[in-house]
Amino acid sequence: MINDECNRLRRQLEEVAKAEERQTIVEQLEARRDELTTLRDQVVAVTDSLAAIASRCEIEGKLDPSKCIERVRRARESLKLDPLSLTKGRDFSLLTKAFEKFAEEGRDAALQTWEQYLPRARPTVDMNQVAQAETQEAFKSQASQLRFKARYAEQIGKQPPPNADDLSALERTWEEIRRMIAELPAVSNDPLVQEFLKAANSRTGATLDLLTEEVKQWLTQNKVAHKYCIRTM
Repeated sequence: MINDECNRLRRQLEEVAKAEERQTIVEQLEARRDELTTLRDQVVAVTDSLAAIASRCEIEGKLDPSKCIERVRRARESLKLDPLSLTKGRDFSLLTKAFEKFAEEGRDAALQTWEQYLPRARPTVDMNQVAQAETQEAFKSQASQLRFKARYAEQIGKQPPPNADDLSALERTWEEIRRMIAELPAVSNDPLVQEFLKAANSRTGATLDLLTEEVKQWLTQNKVAHKYCIRTM
């Protein structure tokens, strides 16, 4: 009788041990799921941003996803042999490191590309023109709105757009700024300067032939030469 009781107790202890082992495996799998979900979100965020920027210009640098693809292939092979391999070994660690590195390189590429593209794409707001317009009753309200919208566009344009929708929203803001600039009083009576400024604030930008000596002189005198980009191609 004592022997039967010992055997029953032993079986109960074995069941408890198995249950604890299964619980540990479940917790490990849940942890891996959370890690993979976070990693997926990071990679999706980077690729969405890069895709948006790539629709407007060429991405600076070359991103190589081959290491990520190779790590996924090895992880799949391991899972076929052992479905619990995700909870142990180096395959999962190497996979996450590969994707983390890809995401980091992607963020760097997006930022570098955006910093080069932004000055060419956004309109240049001459705050001297805005200030002058604010002193005139007929343009005061619109000039104040332009000042606010320019600051808003500058703020949201500091970082690469997260996706195509955000980029389109920013571009719509730029177009609104261009329209508002065009409706303000001209800052110069010189038609050459006016033509240059109009072209410079358009989506295509000013061409080199519009940068005449008169325009250069006006830009220098008003200390705004550094604010405008010239399209050479």
